[in-house]
This record gives sequence, C-alpha cells and structure tokens, in this order.
Amino acid sequence: PDIYVDDATGEVIDNPDPDGAGLWVVTRAGRALHLTLPRDCMCVQVGECTQVVTGGLVVATPHCVRGCRPSTTAGRAVARVSCPCFIDTHPAFPLSMPAGCERHAILARGLSSKVPPLGERWTHDGQTFGDFLGASFRRYYEWSTK
Repeated sequence: PDIYVDDATGEVIDNPDPDGAGLWVVTRAGRALHLTLPRDCMCVQVGECTQVVTGGLVVATPHCVRGCRPSTTAGRAVARVSCPCFIDTHPAFPLSMPAGCERHAILARGLSSKVPPLGERWTHDGQTFGDFLGASFRRYYEWSTK
C-alpha cells in the first residue's frame, strides 16, 4: 500500500485524496478503476512479457499511479511513497510463445487504447527481452509525444 508524507514535516499522513491518488488499472472493458489495497496485502501487476510467454493465458493490465490532486491537500505538498518490485529477465531471454499458440491470438487478448499496441513492440516470436524493451521505450516515447 501507499504511504503519504507531508513534504514540509516528514510526517506520515493519511491519504488526503483517497478517491483519486494511488493505483489505477484499466479493466477488460476499458474502464479506469481505482484500487485500494488493505495494508496487509500486496498487489502483483503482470506485464506483457508474461502475456507472451503464457500464450495469452495471463493478460497484461494497463495501469498508472496518480498523486494527490492539489485541491485535496489543503496547500500542503504531499509525497506518495510506494515500493514497487520490478522483475525482468536477462536481456537475451527470448520472448517465445508456447507451442501451439498463434501470435494474433496473444495480441488480441490485451488490446487497450491506453498503451501502444503490443504488436508494434513484440515484433516476432523469439524476440529478445532486450530488443522488446528497447522497442517499447521508443514506442512509448513516440506515442506519448503525439
């Protein structure tokens, strides 16, 4: 769960924007959904590499994190602190579909207008993670500057 801190004092405070700040995900229906996690729970976000190597059995979830809206902080500067853990493979790891899967079926499972299309970044079966990551960075940059 998130921790919110008053920048001026360093004091840990309650989230001043519980309806807006924190983790947001995109549902399969394309709707933005604000998630609130119990303090004793952990959330695991599954990425597109897992979608590829599971043949689309597990589907990536577009997400974003939002800070507190200024209108909710009573003039205070509030920091949001979280501790994400990112797990990546070796850059040479091949992103390969399981036997019997088809690329178009994997790509169709995760369509979202919120992120650049996976098919423009995962260009072929067996593409290395490093090449996929580089293509993703380039495509996200190009996509976000439109």
